[in-house]
Amino acid sequence: MHRTDLTRIDDFTWEVPESFREGMRVPVRIIANEELIDDILAGEACEQAIQTAMLPGLVGHLVVMPDVYSGQGAPVGIVAVSKWPVGAIAPGAIGHDINTGVRLLGSNIRVDQVEDAFDDLADRLQERIPCGVDAEGSIQLAKSEVDHVAQSGAQWALRKDMAQQDDLVRAEEGGRLNEAEPSKVSDVAQSLGAQQLGTLGGGEHFIEILAVEEVFNRAAALTMGLKEGTLVAQIHCGSRGYGRQVCADYIERFQEVGHDYDITPPNPNLACVPLESSEAEDYMGAMRAAANYAYANRQVLAHRVREVFDDVLDGMGDRLKTVYDVAHNLGQIEMHQVEGKHMRCYVHRKGAARAFGPGTPGISLPYRALGQPVLVPGSMGETSWVMLATRNAMQKSFGSACHGAGRTMSRHEANHQADEVALDESLEEKGIRVRSSSSGESSASTGGVQLKENIDAVVETVAGADLASKVARLKPLAVVHG
Repeated sequence: MHRTDLTRIDDFTWEVPESFREGMRVPVRIIANEELIDDILAGEACEQAIQTAMLPGLVGHLVVMPDVYSGQGAPVGIVAVSKWPVGAIAPGAIGHDINTGVRLLGSNIRVDQVEDAFDDLADRLQERIPCGVDAEGSIQLAKSEVDHVAQSGAQWALRKDMAQQDDLVRAEEGGRLNEAEPSKVSDVAQSLGAQQLGTLGGGEHFIEILAVEEVFNRAAALTMGLKEGTLVAQIHCGSRGYGRQVCADYIERFQEVGHDYDITPPNPNLACVPLESSEAEDYMGAMRAAANYAYANRQVLAHRVREVFDDVLDGMGDRLKTVYDVAHNLGQIEMHQVEGKHMRCYVHRKGAARAFGPGTPGISLPYRALGQPVLVPGSMGETSWVMLATRNAMQKSFGSACHGAGRTMSRHEANHQADEVALDESLEEKGIRVRSSSSGESSASTGGVQLKENIDAVVETVAGADLASKVARLKPLAVVHG
C-alpha cells in the first residue's frame, strides 16, 4: 500500500476508504505523523487492519494507532467498534494476552538518595518475582480459588492483604470487571491460572525502576504523585497462560460455529460470532474472568515490589503509591458518538489503551476532572511516558490512545529471521541494571534485525492528534524481565 491509496484527513490522520477493497465494512483511519506513516504502510499490520475492517457489524471507522505492529489475526494497536447488540465479536481483535497492561507506582523517594541501591533492588526483584513463559509463582491456588480471583480481580488481593484501598481507586474499572463468568473458562486455562498468579511471564513483559525525568503538566503530575527526580516502578504484564488459553479456546470454538451464523471471517484468527449469540455471551464472561485475573496479577506483583523496597530501602515500600493501572487488550460495552448518533457499542481494543476524556463516566474518581491517565511504556529499558486523555479522543478514536512503542515488524517476525542475540548487553551499556531469567538471551531479542521503535514519535503523534497530552517522561534505571 502507498500514500496514494490514502485520503489525508489532517496532519495526523490518514484514511483507507471503505471502497479500497471489497468486503470492508468501515474505513480504516491511521493515526500517524510523517515520520511513521510510510513504515506503517510497508508492514503487514496495514493489511491485517484492512482484513479486520471486514468483520460484520462494525460501525464508524477502524482506528489504527501509531504504535501498530502485526499480530495474530488483527494487528496490535487497533480499535474496532461493533454496534450493540447486532454487531459481532472477535477474540482475535482483543488479543491472546487478555488485559495485558501497565501498573505505575509513584513515590517521593529521591533518586539521588538511593543511587547505590539500584543493583540490590534489581537483584531482589529477580529473586522475589518469577519470570519467564513457564514461570510458576509462590502462590499455588486451588481451582476454586482461581475462580475467586477471576471473579474479584484486584479485590481478591485486597482481601489477602496484598493491596491498599487506594490501589483499587486508582485502577481502571477499580481493578475488577463485573459479570465475569469463571465457569466459562476451560479446565486447561484454570490449571494455568492455579500456577501463575504473581508471575511476570516472558516476551516483552517486565518490571522497571525508573526516574521521573521531566514533567510537562505540573498540576496533573501533582495529582498523580509524580515529581522530577523521584523513583517510580512500572509493571507490564497480563493474564498469563490463563488469558491466552481463553482466547485460543474461543477462537477455535468460533471457527467451528461460524457457519451456523453464515459468517466467513477474512482470516481464521478473526473468527467471530454475533454479539447476541450464546457463544458471544460465554466468551465475554470468560474474557472478563481473564481480565480480572490480570488485574489481580499486577496487584500481587505491585505488592512484591513494595516488599522488595521495604527490604532494600529500610521500610520504604509504603512510599510506593499507585498512579494508575491501565488495560491494553479488552473488549467493553460503551456509549459513543458514531456518525452523529449516540450509540451503545462493543469496543474491541487490541494493543490500545482506553482514553476517556475529562468528565466521562467510568474514569477513576481522582482523575475524573483531568481525564483518564494513559501509561505508555517504551520497550524494556527505553523511555516511558505518562499522558492524559483528551475530550477529542472520544470523537476521534472512540476514547482510545496508544499503548507503547511502535515498530515495523512484530517480535515474532523478527525472531524467525535470524539467530537470537542478547538484548541485555545494549541496556547495560546505557547504564541500566538488567536482570533476566533467560541467561542473557532475551525472548524479546531481535535476532540482529533492526526494529524501528520510536516511542517519542508515537507520543508526539498522539499528542499532535489530540488523543492525549503529555504529563511526564520516565527514564529507566533497572529492568527485570523473563
